[in-house]
Amino acid sequence: MAATEEKDGESGAATREGRGESIEDLLRSLNLKGEDIDGVFVAKSEVDSLKEGTRWMAVMRVLTSKPFSAAALKKTMQFAWAPAQEVTFRDSEQNRFIVQANCLGDWRRITEQGPWIFRDHGQLIEKYDGSCRATAVELNRIHAWVQIHDIPELYRKKQLISTVVANIGEVIMVDMNASGGGSGDFVRIRVWLDVRKSLTRFVSFKPEGEVPVVMRVKYEKLPCFCGVCGLLWHEKEECGSGVHFSSLEGYGKWLLANTPWNWGQLYGGASRQPGCV
Repeated sequence: MAATEEKDGESGAATREGRGESIEDLLRSLNLKGEDIDGVFVAKSEVDSLKEGTRWMAVMRVLTSKPFSAAALKKTMQFAWAPAQEVTFRDSEQNRFIVQANCLGDWRRITEQGPWIFRDHGQLIEKYDGSCRATAVELNRIHAWVQIHDIPELYRKKQLISTVVANIGEVIMVDMNASGGGSGDFVRIRVWLDVRKSLTRFVSFKPEGEVPVVMRVKYEKLPCFCGVCGLLWHEKEECGSGVHFSSLEGYGKWLLANTPWNWGQLYGGASRQPGCV
């Protein structure tokens, strides 16, 4: 759900959800004959030619079920991306937007540099070649910089760190010098977080015959997350009944790294959004 209809007639894709079952579900439910899905042959050469018109595309979705303005999203992204050439948006189904750049540089900036957050909600973006429906593109991951703290010098090796952080998400790069990540003695890793999974709080080495070496995971910039289940989809007041004993809240501020993005939550001041962890 989520994007609300605008006065100029522009509406988010979510306003159209629920108007019918998906084509996959429909095909599975019917006893189809060959002539029902008989189609037009398209030669590979023609397919290759068609791809010229679908270059530099991406599919984007905001990770929320709450209403938001589609127009505000597009305006915000245009400003944040600061594209060299025109970038177009088209509403799709299931709260998705098809984005198309007009040059390689803009496309890389959009799909590789973010931003990955819109109004404290995760923004999922994947490259798209137009060969399938936009709804078939998996949008289940988000970029994040994480920090690994409490690493003994014996294990402070790039190969070992790369292996142990695989539990957090797909590793994009490892910064052993922790440059630009705030203060402290830690290693920074850029990863793809799977938004279907709870946030990873600790990682560890298990040396044979010795006590496990447990290390803290801290996140430099995250959307709102649930203090009870650790998912990025919702806040703790929206998890189940929304009423929880404090003992059940296992995901807290201690997961936030000491970065400017998190200072308001770590040291007081205005919260980024009411109800956020």
